[in-house]
Order: sequence, then structure tokens, then C-alpha cells
Amino acid sequence: MRGLGSQRLPDAAGGRWGKRGSVIPTIRDVARRAGVSVGTVSAVLNASARVSDGTRARVRAAISEMGYRPNLVARALNTKRTRCLAFLVPSISNPFFSSVLRAVERTAHRSGYIVFVGNSEGDPSNVGSYKERLLDMQVDGVLTVLSWDLVSGDLIPTLGAHGIPVVGVAGSRTVDGIDCFVSDDVAAGEIAGKYLLGLGHHAIAFLGATDSHTTELRYQGLCRVLERAGATPDPSLMVRVPGYEEEDAARAVEELIMRNASFSAVIAFNDVVALGALNALEDHGFSVPGRISLVGFDDTVSAYSRPKLTTVACPKEQLGEQGVRRVLERIAGRVPEAATVHRLPVRLVARASTRARSDHSSLT
Repeated sequence: MRGLGSQRLPDAAGGRWGKRGSVIPTIRDVARRAGVSVGTVSAVLNASARVSDGTRARVRAAISEMGYRPNLVARALNTKRTRCLAFLVPSISNPFFSSVLRAVERTAHRSGYIVFVGNSEGDPSNVGSYKERLLDMQVDGVLTVLSWDLVSGDLIPTLGAHGIPVVGVAGSRTVDGIDCFVSDDVAAGEIAGKYLLGLGHHAIAFLGATDSHTTELRYQGLCRVLERAGATPDPSLMVRVPGYEEEDAARAVEELIMRNASFSAVIAFNDVVALGALNALEDHGFSVPGRISLVGFDDTVSAYSRPKLTTVACPKEQLGEQGVRRVLERIAGRVPEAATVHRLPVRLVARASTRARSDHSSLT
């Protein structure tokens, strides 16, 4: 006959014993305390909308009072869902992607999901490592920035082959077969160019990034506006640099000055590059906006510079929110139509780094 010392016995309330003799409440204990069914507790835990606010509050109070923790491993085995998403970005230090991430996490948490973040640092080998990790973790869905390093390899097709829905969020290298939520980058370039033309600037330089499709699209928009205004885009005013940091912007400004081309305005690839260009122009003795008007993109750090930067704001919050909603719909099988590309509108935010051109406000 076995002794009782080796057994895990429920207490009078129906809980189970923990590893150190403490009582661990079960979902049935919570249901009894709240006066509801086990299914109702489960619906609250899964953020179901079918539970009334009063019942939800009563269940959450019982969970808090009893210190209940759901067994995520058991729930995953039962539902075939880990309640975990992944968001892959090329650079978490980029304030634009950080802003999108905040929206992704907030929207996912409202639906009872957690978010695993992967920072590739622009290195395809890191992408391969994340791919294997995500398969091992059996995440329910993946959101990925549409940057070269994240879409050029076999990450997306491999995840799709394992039944993991993938949605593209931000970036510009849209992929056939998956839903993509991106900013309208051509329109962004048009908006920036039209605004500067309206201020009397016709010689407009563009500081972009090498191997950047976003640069190509935004510059394409600028060229369209110039051509419609009867101006021929000057190739010598287009400068590309390999990175997105302040030193890259400084190098771009130096190269622009060395080309000895006349310009009175500069459009930078994003706000970080614009901030670096602002400092570099000032260092070379060209005031902003006294001599040069300056425009960025994204509306991230633009409000913190002196002068504050005019920028074309991209819909960071909407990109993250809509991307999460779509991947959750794909997980639930509620989107019968084919994947599509959604180009979200952008808007101009005029600040102090731009002004109407005067006869002496150009750099030659």
C-alpha cells in the first residue's frame, strides 16, 4: 500500500498542489468563485467579445484574488494555438519601426496574444536563424517588415509551407501571395515635392539609401511632380549612401556640396537622415531654413530637432494595427479572399525647417 506523502492531492477548494506544497488554483476554481461556467472563464482569457462587461469584471476579479495562471502549454496542446505572434524588423533602433512595434504589441495584447520581436540588423543570416526559431516555437502568425533582408530569402515561403500566416507591415518590397500594409511612398514623394514647389523651390536635392526600394519610390514621386511642373529632374541632385545613420547623412551632404550643383531644398530619405543632414548643413555654414529648406519622412524624430523638421508623416499606428488584425483573421480562417496590398495614405506636417525661397536661398 502506497503512502500518501508521494501523492498530489487537491485541497478542499479543488486546486492542485504546486512543486513546493502551495495550492495552484485551476480554471474550475475560478469559475466557481466567479459563479460562471468554465467556458466563460476561457472566453475571458481568450479576449472573446461575447462576454458582458460585468461578467468579465467578475471573472478577472476572481483570477486576481486567487492568483490563477493559465497553463499555456496545456492550452496550446488543446487549441493548437500558442497565442504568440512574431514581428521581424531590420532595425529596432529605427524609430519608425519602434513606433510600428508599439502599435503591433498593443493590438495583439488586446486579443490575448504576445509578440516575439526579431531584429535582423539587415543580415540575411540572422533571418535564417529567426526562421528556424519561429518554426520551433510554433508561433501562430508572423508580421514582417518588407525590407530586402527579410523578403529576399526563403523565410516567407517556408513559414507558409508550415501553415503559418505571414503579413507584411511597413517597408516597400511587397510580396505576392501575402497581405501587405505599406505607406504610399510614391504619394509621399509627390507631397514633399509639391509642397516645396509651392514655396518656390525648383532645384530640389534628394538624399536616399543604396539598395532601398523605398528611396526609389519616394524619388519617383518627386520626379513626377517636377516633370508635371515643367522641370527636368537633375541626376546630380540625387545622392545615395549605404546607411541610415547621422554619419551617412553627413557624407551625403558633403558629396552633394562637392558636386557643385545649385539647389535650394533637400528631401531626405527619412527623419533620421534629415536630422543628420540638418547638422551637416549647419556645420558647413548653410542655415536651415535660411539658405536651405529641408524635408524628411515618417514623422518620428522630426519634432525634436531645432528647427523642427517639416516631414511627410507615415501611418505608423495604422500599419501596426491593421497588420495584426489581418494576421489574426488569417489565423482564424476568416479571410476567404486572396492576399492584397494595402497602401495607406500619408500627410504633410509643415514645421520650421522649410520656408519660401528667396533670391539668395540656394546652395551653389
